[in-house]
Amino acid sequence: MSGVAQPAAAHGWIARHGWLMAAVWLVFLAFPVLTVVSDDTGRPTKIAAIALMALFSVVYVDGFRRQGERESQALSDTNRLSYDWVADGSSGAAHFAVMIALAVVTYAVAGHAALGMTPYVVALAVFHFTWPMAWAVAVAGVVVNLAVPAATGDLDVLWFYAIIAASVGASTLLIRAVETNQFEQAQLRTRLALSDERGRVARDVHDVLGHSLTAMILKTELCRRLLDGVEAEDQAQRARLDACRAQLEELESVGRSALAEIRSTVGGLRAADLADELTVARSVLGDAGVELGVVGTPGDVDERMRSVAGWVVREAVTNVVRHARASRCVIELRPSEVVVLRITDDGVGLGESARGNGLRGLDERVASYGAELRVAPAQPGDGSLDGHGTKIEVLR
Repeated sequence: MSGVAQPAAAHGWIARHGWLMAAVWLVFLAFPVLTVVSDDTGRPTKIAAIALMALFSVVYVDGFRRQGERESQALSDTNRLSYDWVADGSSGAAHFAVMIALAVVTYAVAGHAALGMTPYVVALAVFHFTWPMAWAVAVAGVVVNLAVPAATGDLDVLWFYAIIAASVGASTLLIRAVETNQFEQAQLRTRLALSDERGRVARDVHDVLGHSLTAMILKTELCRRLLDGVEAEDQAQRARLDACRAQLEELESVGRSALAEIRSTVGGLRAADLADELTVARSVLGDAGVELGVVGTPGDVDERMRSVAGWVVREAVTNVVRHARASRCVIELRPSEVVVLRITDDGVGLGESARGNGLRGLDERVASYGAELRVAPAQPGDGSLDGHGTKIEVLR
């Protein structure tokens, strides 16, 4: 499967080495450094200010390096389809706080030259924090670069700091939007390639091993039938024939078990299509005498969640048929940002039984998509049922 990871490989390289691009922009920190050098302050003050700016630069670059590692980690996990996990603030909060502290101390030491550090704080925040926080910091950067000179009466001279902060904020927000789109496209392309590869493997396993085992089982059955017509001449021959029949029966049993395991494996390799699973559910529940109600369409579910929703529908319908003793089942497909899928039945409910292997495996599969599987007793109003039975929800 070496080709599966190729769609995201280039983007992953950029993610790991993106800090180099961030470091290039430190060249503009030369202007506040030159301002400090040209001021009429003492040498210790100048050395302290330059040292603070140098430390500020190190924290800034390290912040982007760590963010690149986090993005590479997300790219290696095809279940992380959203850039929000990369830019949730958890990897940049400490760097952000340290950079602000260094900028404040530098302002206390060197004055208005420290305003040249504001754009770097804004840039780090935009790429590390959620969209609302990124916008807030970008706006705050402009406000600070206006308010501080205005408070000291120097706005007519230092107005350009606000222009720089606004330009950096606008450009980084735009780059963040483009990068988010590229990240999610790379993940979707990788996932599509993986799905195609799994489908190919499933077909090969089914066609090659499945057909070979089927042929072996048929020939074993034929041998048993041929032996049924053979009459033994003495007790020793009868013993050998009985042993041969027993071995053939065991061979047939092993072959059927292996064929069943292959079919199960193939079923697991194939991606679950939500629309197909709903069609199957309607047929299976109808045969079991369970009335099915479907609210919404597969298109209502976020595209990134449709595959796992299909798996949940498959497992839930199986449980309804096998265990619930229900007369009605309702499947709700929701465009909600919280509840993606809800399945309710009016069966006997969960009782005191623990989750079976099917639900435990499904729980792990749902968790791998960054979602949560919730199984609970149905409540009045759930799926227009009368308040007893079981409710299964997928929450993002």
